[in-house]
Amino acid sequence: MKYFLAAIALIVSPVCQAGEIANFVGAYLPNDKGECKTSTIYSKDYPDSNISGVCIPILAMFDEKKKELVTLAITELKNPEQLEAMIQLEIAKRQPTEAYEVQIDKKSDDIFKLVDGSVLEKTGYGYVGYVGYHEESILYKDGEQWRFCVKGSSFKVDVLKYVKYHYSKDSISGKSVKEIESMDVCN
Repeated sequence: MKYFLAAIALIVSPVCQAGEIANFVGAYLPNDKGECKTSTIYSKDYPDSNISGVCIPILAMFDEKKKELVTLAITELKNPEQLEAMIQLEIAKRQPTEAYEVQIDKKSDDIFKLVDGSVLEKTGYGYVGYVGYHEESILYKDGEQWRFCVKGSSFKVDVLKYVKYHYSKDSISGKSVKEIESMDVCN
């Protein structure tokens, strides 16, 4: 993980100092009509994606290095004064965080009672749907805010009651927020 963070810092820092994140990704603002250009791949034209009012070339979405910088490129073009804060957020999302694999005992409206006795209240947006008996889920911290993943949804929660140790609660060590949110339970 340390090496990954160092690589991101090496990639992002020189690009940021030159103000070239958007150029590196290939991001640009749409024309007056809100239209983006097309990219040609194997002699076939594909429209570039318009994400939050910024055009992203389709090839950038398949390049792992560029794809990770799309959010920063959008910020650089739309809100350059917020770029430094966004870089700090991206770096923080790659740091290991406190996380647990847990099971849901009961769900009632926006209240989740876990098998370990902990009680969570959903405060963020996100559709959950039907939750089965002892449904697998993940409770993790994103900065200072607790988040909860279940059945492909991730949302903010307030911890009403917290039980630190229990046989049904397994710690997830060394995973970052980005890694947790890419796990099957969260997608």
